[in-house]
Parts: sequence; C-alpha cells; structure tokens
Amino acid sequence: MTPMSAYTISATDARKDWSTTIDTAVRKRPVFIRRTRDSLVMLSTDMLKNLLEPVELHVSVYQEEDGSYTCVQEELDLAENAPDRESCLQALLGSIREYAKDFYEDFAFWAKAPNRFSHIPIILKVLSSSDEELLGSFLCLDGKI
Repeated sequence: MTPMSAYTISATDARKDWSTTIDTAVRKRPVFIRRTRDSLVMLSTDMLKNLLEPVELHVSVYQEEDGSYTCVQEELDLAENAPDRESCLQALLGSIREYAKDFYEDFAFWAKAPNRFSHIPIILKVLSSSDEELLGSFLCLDGKI
C-alpha cells in the first residue's frame, strides 16, 4: 500500500461527482483515481506545465563551413539545417512538434519502446507549451565539428 492510497477515490465515486472531481483537480490538488486494477491521476494542465518546467531540450548548434547552421536536438535525435541560426532553431522546433504529434498519435506503441519511454516528459512538454515557451526551454550548446 502506498501513501497515495489514502487519497485515492474509486472511479465510481469520481463519476458520481464528476464536476467536483474536476474542480478539485483543477483548483485544489491532483486527484488519484482507481478503477479495478488501473490507477491514474487527474491534474490541471497548469500543474502539468509546472511539473514539466525543469525538462530542458538540449540543442547543439553547429556552424557549417558554408556558413549555414545545423541544430541537433539531443534527446530526440532530430536535426535541421538552415542558412541562419534563428531559422535553424525554428525548423528544429517544427521537427520537434511533428515528432511529438506522431508520438502522441501512436502513444501506446512508442511509450512501450525502451528507447522511447524517456521521451514522454518531452512529448508532454511539447504538447502543452507554446512555441515561445518551448524555445525558452532549449538549452543551446555550441557544437564542435
């Protein structure tokens, strides 16, 4: 038995008082729900964003010999090349968004892949962040060629 068990409500109780369950999750605290052998937690998107704030996207930025830039997002192993640094970061942002969309649409498959499970916090951060917020979470490092 875990400490959260004391705070867990049944799915039946959550359904009976759905509006109060949502109000609690959004305005007060996360709600732990149990259904048969399934357990879940309901929380607001603001709380989710707050929990995901420490998730950084490490980006190595390389200036190529031709003057163009290549940006590599390390955790997701995505790369883009563009004539200047800013357009390269924007292109990488688009690739990250596309990856997150594809991952989310087939979440049951990708979340079980041992080499992709660690992407889940990044995917959730990407899906719950604006472009500006996401660019702010890029930790850009100068790459070496």
